Amino acid sequence: MPAPAPRTPAAPIRRPLSTSGWLLLVVLLVFGFGFVASRAPSPPDQGPPTGDVLAAREAIDALTHPGPNPDALNRLPADFTALTGITPGRLTARDGTVRAVHTDGGCSTPWGDDNTKWDYAVPCKAHDLGYDLLRYAARKGHPLDQDARAALDARLSADMHAACGLNPMDSPRTCQLVATLYSAGLVINSWHQRWGPPVGDPIGPMIAGVLVIGCLLVFRMRGWLQTRRSAGLLPDEELLPPDAAPVNRWALLGVAALSLLILGESAIALAHWAGASEQSLWPLTWLAQLAPLYFFAGGHVNAAAWRAVPAVGGRYRHYLADRAGHLLRPALIFAVVALVVPMALELLGVPAGTNATVMRIALHPLWLLGVYLLTVVSAPVLLTLRRRAPAAVALTLLGLVVAGELAANLSGSAWPRYPATLCLALLAQQIAFVHADGLRPARRLLTGSAVAGLAGLVVASVVLGAPPLLLGGPGAPAALSAPTWGVLLLGMTQLSVLGLLAGPLARLGARPVVLGAARFALRAPMTVYLCFLAAMLLLVALVYLPGQLTDVFGWLVRPNTLLALALLAVPAVLVFWWFERHSADRRPLLVPGAPGRLAAVLGRAATALGIGYATLGVFGFALARFGVAAADADLLGLRLDPIQSLTHLLLGTFLLHTVRIGTSAATGTWVACAIACAPALLAAAAADRPGTTGLVLHGGTAVFATLALVATLLPTPAPRRVAS
Repeated sequence: MPAPAPRTPAAPIRRPLSTSGWLLLVVLLVFGFGFVASRAPSPPDQGPPTGDVLAAREAIDALTHPGPNPDALNRLPADFTALTGITPGRLTARDGTVRAVHTDGGCSTPWGDDNTKWDYAVPCKAHDLGYDLLRYAARKGHPLDQDARAALDARLSADMHAACGLNPMDSPRTCQLVATLYSAGLVINSWHQRWGPPVGDPIGPMIAGVLVIGCLLVFRMRGWLQTRRSAGLLPDEELLPPDAAPVNRWALLGVAALSLLILGESAIALAHWAGASEQSLWPLTWLAQLAPLYFFAGGHVNAAAWRAVPAVGGRYRHYLADRAGHLLRPALIFAVVALVVPMALELLGVPAGTNATVMRIALHPLWLLGVYLLTVVSAPVLLTLRRRAPAAVALTLLGLVVAGELAANLSGSAWPRYPATLCLALLAQQIAFVHADGLRPARRLLTGSAVAGLAGLVVASVVLGAPPLLLGGPGAPAALSAPTWGVLLLGMTQLSVLGLLAGPLARLGARPVVLGAARFALRAPMTVYLCFLAAMLLLVALVYLPGQLTDVFGWLVRPNTLLALALLAVPAVLVFWWFERHSADRRPLLVPGAPGRLAAVLGRAATALGIGYATLGVFGFALARFGVAAADADLLGLRLDPIQSLTHLLLGTFLLHTVRIGTSAATGTWVACAIACAPALLAAAAADRPGTTGLVLHGGTAVFATLALVATLLPTPAPRRVAS
């Protein structure tokens, strides 16, 4: 039999951008993310100022309206010097006005004070005194409104441009250019601090975090580029064409449940914000709360995925790397969503409360993804327990759900509801395991279960006075947006109805239109979600900005509107062309044969660290608020700012990817892991009270990664030869 002809390598793939171009784009995007994500929280609205704070505001008004006398000096609060240690003075500006100034101030630049040859000194010193008054008001516990800082910046910008006419020094155009650059720096810095009290930004940890994010992205991009270069050398059957992706009934059920859940939660949240009463919304919440069906469908998918792993010689770590790795790819889009949506709303002038509502809607799927990721992790264990004690496992999960709800009611804390939410998801998954094993309850039992669940909801809501909202409820677990007990009873009804209507629903799901929509949603989930957000933002603009929309064309061509639309359109294009255009590059799970002891140990470690950090990153993004009221999350003593959460998410996906492609024992894997811990350790060192949890977690990971990379550099001992 003749030997097969050698396969000719495919021609190199032509790309519109070189590798260096992609790296430059990554650097720009990462530094832009770091700059935006590190914005300070907005000062709280505390009403009109009074007493000394009112005096500080009046002094700022005098500074922004200079005249022949330094009126601001007479309006300073009585304890200004005692509290700040600053003794203000007076200086005459080139335009003849007399200014109250911070005598030791100046025009702050990256290279130090620089008042320029055109002499911006007096306006800069007056501006510094205004910033001192802003800090004074903040120390008094009543930060001034954002327009106070904006007025000070506008005054300095006008003074610098006016100086170019009063003292041109034979270079008026250069003077105007410098004044414009200084003004731009003022606006950027004030925007970064949300026009609140001037503070010193912790630039070191932020830069370290941004550099680490860039390194992790470069590592991941390098692997992607290598995959693309070698694509022509692989058999055609090793690639999965996007249109050939199978859509079974459980994937279809999961897509439908998640889509309707997001649409329902969005509609209810916006209606509630618009003033609709709970009495008019609760029927919709009972129809749209489909979380039990979502986790039930996910249970079927998880069971099938785990049972397919032994067929290719895989183990638990390979199952996790394969399942979690592909689940986490769409999670990266939330870093973009959480960044650009609040900025777009801010540019459109949407009120702060509406901004917070929109962000709650935008990040709700992230909570569902985080809980679903935990069900993926626990699926093999629960499948094993199901074979040994099926009834005990289900009853234990049910008891934990009830215990969590009771503990929350007795303690007045919402925290017990979070583990109860996870147990509810695991219970729905456990029911899916039973269903996958072929158990089909009788129709009479299904009917009784549906009636009992619905009757329980009615009794609890009408007789016991429990809140009837089962979606979008305040104070409810974010993943469910509803009380756990209500979702439990509703899920009992939904799963029973699903069993009763299995035949008609199967025929509906077999229609080409339904299958096509589900296949597209599975192929391009991030693009679909961004389109949904864009439509929702348009609706918000139509509802909340009617005065600005009288001239639609004029509103559309405004710079702020164009920039807001660009913030949504550009990420959507990047997501489509970068992530989802190459969805066909998904390869089968690679399971290396008979790995050595070190490779097996490092593979297990990469899996554990990867799933842990990825989960931490998902929930960190869900907890952190990026809107006008931005704040960092604090989870069990672990500080989770947006930069750190993205670092966790990227580190987790990177480690899981190395397990999937068989490079978890490579030296570079653990170099990247050790480097990724540096920003958190630097932030802890710079903090007044570093969190013990963060130090232990990141310090321990850095030590283990260092030991692992040293182990990969040691020579592998040769096998000993045994004499025959």
